[in-house]
Amino acid sequence: MILSVVAGITTTNRTMKIGDNFMSKFIMMRIFHSFTLIWLAALILGTMATPAIAKQIFLGPLDAGAEQQMDDWYHGTSGDAYQSFDDTDPAIGAHDFTLGNTNADRGSHADWRSQIFPLGPAVGGLKPIDFSFSYKLTDKVNDKDNIRVQLRFYDKATNFLTQKEFLLGSASQDSEMSAYKKITVTDIRAPKRAQSADVTFSANFYKVDQWSSGTARFDDFAVTTASPFPFFKFTVVPAALLLIAGLTAWFMRYQSQSKLG
Repeated sequence: MILSVVAGITTTNRTMKIGDNFMSKFIMMRIFHSFTLIWLAALILGTMATPAIAKQIFLGPLDAGAEQQMDDWYHGTSGDAYQSFDDTDPAIGAHDFTLGNTNADRGSHADWRSQIFPLGPAVGGLKPIDFSFSYKLTDKVNDKDNIRVQLRFYDKATNFLTQKEFLLGSASQDSEMSAYKKITVTDIRAPKRAQSADVTFSANFYKVDQWSSGTARFDDFAVTTASPFPFFKFTVVPAALLLIAGLTAWFMRYQSQSKLG
């Protein structure tokens, strides 16, 4: 009789151990499955981050295509030079900037200059800058004639620091253009103390931009840099999901061990 009771207890204990082991393995499989799903979701979000990081944000200048006429740009002419905002031949939108001159005398010149704008996340060269614009030189360009375009950088007190300069005409081998050409320059780094910038283009101010070749049209100016936000949204979030997955797995394992104990 005693042997029968002992045998019954032994059998019951073995059954409980087998059941406990089965339940433990089942719970661990569920934990692994849940962890894997969350990890895959984080991986997919991380992969989606690659194109998002490349998103550009617009820094300036204001009224990049003369749509507000002359309100946001400084401008001036002298002698026989001329300038206007025009609605007959824009690259995009409804208007473009024009300037021109047909008198080689240095007293005839024209220029446009944007208002100074902040560099945002690109201050001090922290992020690279892209600079683009469209132009069209409608008349025959004389030898050594060029329009000068400048992207200029300023410190906190708006003191001039340095510039990027582009010569269009003889230097770019453009003349009697039937369509606009777009210039895009990437990976420009502002100087360390730079906080702001402006855009200017001029005709016949100095020897470098001597110009008596008629009309030049400009449109669609843009200074851009990479947005800082997608990195946080698409890199920190997946990392947080992975952390949550790890904590969830640890908690579920702790709970299963507590129940089996």
